[in-house]
Amino acid sequence: MKTVLSFIFIFLLTISCKPGQEEPLVRKDHTVKSTDGVELHVREVFFKNGTSQNTSPLLMVHGGGPGAIASFDLDVPGGSLASDIAEKGFKVYLMNIRGWERSTLPEYDLSDSTLVAGNYREAGEDINAVIDFIRERDHVKKVSYFGWATGGHWGGYYAALHPHKLAHFISLNSLYGVNAPWELKQFFRSDRDSSLYNKQGFFRKSAKGSLTGKWTSTIPTENKETWRDPGIAEAYDEIAVKLSSLPDTMIVPGGYREESFYMSNGKKYWDAKNISTPSLVMRSELDFWSRPEDLEAINKDLRIEKKKVITIPGTHYLFLDRPERGRDRLIREIVNFLEEY
Repeated sequence: MKTVLSFIFIFLLTISCKPGQEEPLVRKDHTVKSTDGVELHVREVFFKNGTSQNTSPLLMVHGGGPGAIASFDLDVPGGSLASDIAEKGFKVYLMNIRGWERSTLPEYDLSDSTLVAGNYREAGEDINAVIDFIRERDHVKKVSYFGWATGGHWGGYYAALHPHKLAHFISLNSLYGVNAPWELKQFFRSDRDSSLYNKQGFFRKSAKGSLTGKWTSTIPTENKETWRDPGIAEAYDEIAVKLSSLPDTMIVPGGYREESFYMSNGKKYWDAKNISTPSLVMRSELDFWSRPEDLEAINKDLRIEKKKVITIPGTHYLFLDRPERGRDRLIREIVNFLEEY
């Protein structure tokens, strides 16, 4: 599909440069057209003269909470997974699925009670539009993919459909379709029928200050600052709300919650047996979203030689934790996998 590109803004981030020198880290923001009249926000991150020509660009996709900039490119030390991966020689792209941050929504019929806003098929169309944009922009046949939480669910669906466009599939803390205990199930199930999702609206709304609560509660130390920089937590909460359309409140499509509930009961929206792309599937030891059973099931279903399935000590927000709390390990695993496979 042909994409239409419009530059929003270009800015440079200074990193240890002498006065008068050109700053090496570049961020470029783009708009890419998807289906249903949707316009997607995409950010390109790379180091000038530091990007390897022998590696495929890496697309990073957020989960069901805050979007790609809040998750992967905070402008605070240790808050940008994108720039840390780019520093290793990779061109990195961040994208927001429709309805997240600066990506627009289609004209939904909100009178349709069966509507699943931001469902996996829509996400797949958005990912396809951005991957085609990257392939054309960088003159490459394949793009690598990293998805966090729901981003891994969307990416698994995409990888099963479009193996000819993907160089690598990487997921972190993602659910898979297996019936197993899930601590969040109690919040999403119907009071009338526990096998059904309790649909109370089409969108998720989270007030400022509430987005780091679960992160805080899962850190297994009394002094949370030994595990997480408070400045990063504050920036994560601040940017998630700042880039939302509601004042002091993050609002995103809520369809991922419905799909997640049914995945936790065993429904497969996609099957890992259909993935032929080299795959790295990771889970944090203290994760509250994915389960050990998800890792076991996807490992069993992935019928490929080039795969790695691992558990890393850390929280759901591994890439925002302190380096020694799993962040460095995560970066090392991603970079090594991209280089070795």
